[in-house]
Amino acid sequence: MNLLTKTLMILFFVSLFLQAQDCNNILRIISDKSEVNIFVNDSLVSSNGQAELEISDGEYKITASENDENWNTKTFTDKISLSNCETKIIHYHFNAETLLETIPSDVYVYSNDSLLGFTPIKIPATVQELKLSKPGYVQKKIKIEEKPVQIVQLEFNGTIKSEPFVKTTLFKVLTGSAIALGAVTAYFKLKADDKFDEYRFSGDRKFLDETHRYDTISGISLALFQINFGYLIYRFLAE
Repeated sequence: MNLLTKTLMILFFVSLFLQAQDCNNILRIISDKSEVNIFVNDSLVSSNGQAELEISDGEYKITASENDENWNTKTFTDKISLSNCETKIIHYHFNAETLLETIPSDVYVYSNDSLLGFTPIKIPATVQELKLSKPGYVQKKIKIEEKPVQIVQLEFNGTIKSEPFVKTTLFKVLTGSAIALGAVTAYFKLKADDKFDEYRFSGDRKFLDETHRYDTISGISLALFQINFGYLIYRFLAE
């Protein structure tokens, strides 16, 4: 191999080496909304939701934030590492939402200990983790999946509440019997009073005996009525 050939080969490899040294990484950022500020290492690089940069090897902090005036603006933050002429494409979906449904429904939904609402509820793409809570069920932490609908079932750990007392057959029986006992008490008390009046008018011992008999029946029915009514009150207070 002559000197000229060697020289050309050396120059060729040096050229390749220099080109490799001059190669930069490509970072492309794309959002589904135009009113978005894009920051790289806290420096604004775009305000229209799109950016394409040539950057050197290293680690970078990427922030994409809505620049409208709504109070609940969304922000995405990522940390990436680029090297060896790498091309990196990052997509941000500001308009995406996930409908969160639970079994059972009406579950408390928390994000960083802040109550977002109750299921079913739409969760914005900026929220990644949630805590679900409902009395009688095991508390659960979940990660939001990138899909239109996410269904989560909670584990029951409470007791099944029995039928309300006012809807039970026992309540109907006790209520009916209380009315009947009250009526019996009043009826025989009036009968006893009538017989006692007749005894006072006539002095006949027979009317006095009937007065005692009716008073006894009235007293027994009154005692049963009080027991019945007391149990009703107890069951209402117990619930």
